[in-house]
Amino acid sequence: MRFGPGQFLGVCERRRTAHGLALADLRPTVPEHEVHRHTHDDAHFLLLLAGRYLSSARGMPAVCDHPALVLNPPGTTHDDRFRGLDGRFFTLSVPTDNWRAVTTTCPLPDHPVRLGTAALLAAYRLCHELPRWDDASALVVESEYHLLLAEAALDARERRSSGPPWLARARDHLHDTCAVTPRLSELAAAADVHPVHFARAFRARYGRSPGEYLRHCRLERASALLRDLRTPLADIADQCGYVDQSHFSRAFRRAYRLTPAAFRRLVRPA
Repeated sequence: MRFGPGQFLGVCERRRTAHGLALADLRPTVPEHEVHRHTHDDAHFLLLLAGRYLSSARGMPAVCDHPALVLNPPGTTHDDRFRGLDGRFFTLSVPTDNWRAVTTTCPLPDHPVRLGTAALLAAYRLCHELPRWDDASALVVESEYHLLLAEAALDARERRSSGPPWLARARDHLHDTCAVTPRLSELAAAADVHPVHFARAFRARYGRSPGEYLRHCRLERASALLRDLRTPLADIADQCGYVDQSHFSRAFRRAYRLTPAAFRRLVRPA
């Protein structure tokens, strides 16, 4: 089963186009047991707004019940589906020619993948543009689309297979223990390389210094914890390695241009 441009297993409640990009707000219409394996001809970003979603994209849980953004490149074949019909999702569909033009100069993921918080927020801004569409919306769409591409390219760069194994282990260590700040000499010693070589190789491979990557990991972990409204901000700050709640709020706002409380309001299920 092949799906053409902008075709999804859902009813479209609102749709707009700009620069060949199609934005749509949809609700699922096909029961889980009736969803069969299918292929999407065009690339699309899918923003889960509400409901329980089953996706094979890398980085997604078995059943996702909180806001998430998935990139499906052209030719994606899957059986992603909702568990029940009470969900809601937003899509940004990208024509194949548009996608190919980008990939000639900017490598993008070639398999479905869940993107991080910066991309998630860009997708939310696009979603919120639908009900207030005006003559400036095309510029908004173009700007946020390029931000999505930049985040997708960064993800592809971080996960490409080239590079020594110790770099991947160092990255995973920073990700898994982001509440603790290691010394560069400790990371280099664990990799059995000189600190200068470690710092240069890490930046060349991941596009960030080890310290910048640590901050990125803390923010990603914090954004995941924020989706549980029962968790106090002070607890999130402590779990993610911030000095206190104020430190956490300043770092979050500096990175994403909104406070943790505003983030919670934005991603609250519809």
